Amino acid sequence: MYVEVVSPEESCFTGDATMVISRTPNGEIGILEGHEPTVATLVPGGLTIEHDNQRTSFAISGGILQITGEKVIVLGELVQKIDGDHDKAIEVGQELAKKTFTSDE
Repeated sequence: MYVEVVSPEESCFTGDATMVISRTPNGEIGILEGHEPTVATLVPGGLTIEHDNQRTSFAISGGILQITGEKVIVLGELVQKIDGDHDKAIEVGQELAKKTFTSDE
């Protein structure tokens, strides 16, 4: 399936993937090719993309997820590539959200 991850500043990832893992208000979601069409809010945490026999993780402060069955689009508020696993991405994503929330006050 084709995956596109973008933030207001940049395109963070584009390409084919075998799986995407992220967090919604209802819990973590794993997306495989053929997933039913869905639009969901993403909560602060991690976004992991499995592609080319490797995993790439991003910290995300929140955003929107759209799944069409053969395509996944992530529109993130703040997105930062992480040197680490999905758990590290979750931790950093939650910190990004805290910094964003505090700076808006």
